[in-house]
Amino acid sequence: MKKLFIISFLLLSVMTMYGQDSDTTLLRKLVEKQVLTQQEADEIMLKNQPKTQKKETELIPHKIREAFNSPYVNFGGYALLMYKYSDVSNVKHDLNPRLVFISMNGKLNNNIGYTVLFDFANPLVHELYGIWVPSDALNLKLGQMKVPFTIENQFSLTQLETVYNTRSISSLASMADDVMKLQNGRNNGGRDIGINASGSLIKMKGYNLFEYGIGVFQGSGISSPEKDNYKDFSAQVLLQPIKGFRFGGSVYFGSATYTLDKEIAPVATHVRDRWALSAEYRGDRFYARSEWLHGNDGGIKKEGLYGTVLYNVVPKKVNVTGKVDYFNKNKDTNAEVIDYTIGANYYFYQQCRVQLNYTYSDYSNKWAARNSNVVYAQFQVVF
Repeated sequence: MKKLFIISFLLLSVMTMYGQDSDTTLLRKLVEKQVLTQQEADEIMLKNQPKTQKKETELIPHKIREAFNSPYVNFGGYALLMYKYSDVSNVKHDLNPRLVFISMNGKLNNNIGYTVLFDFANPLVHELYGIWVPSDALNLKLGQMKVPFTIENQFSLTQLETVYNTRSISSLASMADDVMKLQNGRNNGGRDIGINASGSLIKMKGYNLFEYGIGVFQGSGISSPEKDNYKDFSAQVLLQPIKGFRFGGSVYFGSATYTLDKEIAPVATHVRDRWALSAEYRGDRFYARSEWLHGNDGGIKKEGLYGTVLYNVVPKKVNVTGKVDYFNKNKDTNAEVIDYTIGANYYFYQQCRVQLNYTYSDYSNKWAARNSNVVYAQFQVVF
């Protein structure tokens, strides 16, 4: 033991001076001269190995990204596998791959770049645009992208607190329940084709006081040709007087070409206007958001109001969420529904998570639908 202690001390000094390659060579020489046994040499190397050295398995994801990515081309994406139980559906249990998005983006130089987002589960291009960023105050996009309307519409599904978007947003922001779907039969995901300018102004300590987005869009939905000779306009303004708290409003003025009843009503171009008031608070553990929306679809007045909260039980690991959403699809007849949602998210690796949601929907008599209980479980992988 004394011999081992003295040799270990000498070797530690030499290791500090010459590094790991020299360490291995010196130990091998000592073994060859029978000063040390191979077992003693292995023990010394193990004891003096840096504890902060990362395991090879932890480096694999980074090595893969480096192999496929460069400043000009970056690949990524995410996949969602969802289970749904509904007590009012004919098929009560359903498990299916909801979507598989593959993204590609990059920079041609310091301020010119591009983005492509493609869904392999239901093959379709969702985003395709070029972007010019001369400064933080101006980001100019041309192509197919998110429309600057409401705060929630700007969120990726990987960032959303719940499995699905709020019904009010889905019905009034170019998603599954919006009349825009009547034009092309698609969930347009809050996206359209056009040109958009956005940016942030007046920098404070750690945040921006003013954010804006303004654009002109085709109004036809994603990957769809123009339906009429009109263009749509959308704009959003957000103020952040204190760090973490934002509020503001957004508007959308446009039209959509569709028919409500194929048997008795011809295809026609209808007004499709919206406005919204939004507020959001983001703290270290607590998050809250609320938005009030109004819409006009061909003379049918619509209204939505929701509030959602989230609390991080274990930051970056476990959170719980709750949401209440009121939506009136026809204010003249008061066709109303209120959705009550509770849920939890467990992150097992960075943005990869398992989500569990329960939603109770309370419909008015004018809606002509049964009250429902729905459970969602979703597996999310981001790569």
